Amino acid sequence: MERFELSFKNKAVRVWFYTVLPATILTIVLAIILPYEQNRYVSLGLSLVTILYFVWFVVYTKKKRK
Repeated sequence: MERFELSFKNKAVRVWFYTVLPATILTIVLAIILPYEQNRYVSLGLSLVTILYFVWFVVYTKKKRK
């Protein structure tokens, strides 16, 4: 099993900080601002961003191994 380097030299960490972290912060802000009925759309958006990140991560790691 390979070690996972948790620094900005690692591309996966950089992409996570550029995509998932801002999406999480935006979700928290929108959940506070928007009415309760709209929160499911906000949660759906965060779920989509997270799923897309992990799909990219799987593809990236498989491509990196070859």
